[in-house]
Amino acid sequence: MEKVLGVIRTIASNFTRPADTTTYTAADVVADSTSAPTVITFPRAAREKGGSAIIQQAICVSSANVSTKPDLELWLFDESPAAVNDNAAFAPSDAELRTLVGIIAFTSSSFKAGAATSGAGGNAVCDIQNIGMPINCSRDDNALYGVLVVRNAYVPVSAERFDIRLKVLD
Repeated sequence: MEKVLGVIRTIASNFTRPADTTTYTAADVVADSTSAPTVITFPRAAREKGGSAIIQQAICVSSANVSTKPDLELWLFDESPAAVNDNAAFAPSDAELRTLVGIIAFTSSSFKAGAATSGAGGNAVCDIQNIGMPINCSRDDNALYGVLVVRNAYVPVSAERFDIRLKVLD
């Protein structure tokens, strides 16, 4: 029997959080605005509407290298949840949770940084491999939608940028 290998593709999204250093508390959302946030969108998560894939790897890059790294979760949905303001509590509705695809943890202990200066001049990355998370997109869409939730008391750098890359196998 011939073994058929899939194709690994990268889907990505990024955002810059507000220009403040307000400390996050557990279960706060990390977003791009305190008044008009946008939902993190991963276009073409599947090749076609209603399609499926497997998330194999997830990378989260922060433009900051602070001593206490963020402890983050990326909540992924197959339908866009309501946008939540930066530094507001994450309280998804029952209807939103019915569209949850999975949660990827970017734990603070998994973030790595080079020798660059700390704070705004450095950066840090968390690379989670061998995830194997099957996803199915909505029948009307081929994107995934994300909400980044912090799980520790995290002091951000002003205008910190987050880049998230997902490696999907289809």
